[in-house]
Amino acid sequence: MTKTKKHSEIDVHAVLKLRRQIAILWSIDDVQSRRPDLNDDQAWNVLQQCKSWHDCNDGFTWELIESVADTLYPET
Repeated sequence: MTKTKKHSEIDVHAVLKLRRQIAILWSIDDVQSRRPDLNDDQAWNVLQQCKSWHDCNDGFTWELIESVADTLYPET
């Protein structure tokens, strides 16, 4: 018998409000809106690299997404 773990939904914005924090959320849909040739795993990899490479002065931007996507997955 396989045991399945259920995930409960978390209201991220409610948790942040309690902590007096904010977060801007980006998704693979955002990446794919700029690079529709990327599959879900590739778009997720782009987001992960953006998180690592972004700079507090320049922020997390469309340009960053495009740059990281082009670096990881050059268009042919």
